[in-house]
Amino acid sequence: MKTFITVAALIFASLASFSSSAASISFPDSLSVTGINGETIFATHEIQLTKGKNLIELKYHDTFEVNADDSGAWVKSAPLYLIINANNQVQYQAMTPIIDTEDEAYDFINKPVISLQSPQGESKNVTLLTHYQVMAQLLLAKK
Repeated sequence: MKTFITVAALIFASLASFSSSAASISFPDSLSVTGINGETIFATHEIQLTKGKNLIELKYHDTFEVNADDSGAWVKSAPLYLIINANNQVQYQAMTPIIDTEDEAYDFINKPVISLQSPQGESKNVTLLTHYQVMAQLLLAKK
């Protein structure tokens, strides 16, 4: 499976021009970047994008306490993927919906939609993809 992800990332990376930085994205603490365009990155929350298409691998993680004596329940996602086309020098701020409970966290993992906000206040909702959805897009793009 990792081979397929690497192949997909390399294809998306080949579409991008690596000569200049086009944009950046900052993610909330609950979303860690674990890779970009096939390269592993260790738990960062802000990345520089290259001009063109970028494939970003993210993981959601947070802990929720039920009561004061509880050490908390960790909620973690499998890898989630964001495909973004960066053409301008825009500094995006990614935001998750408000997640206050463990149930809300699982709802987000099942339907991961984030909001990308530009410094001018423009916002667009973007659905994060699962591994299988990225593979499907890759296979359909070859046809």
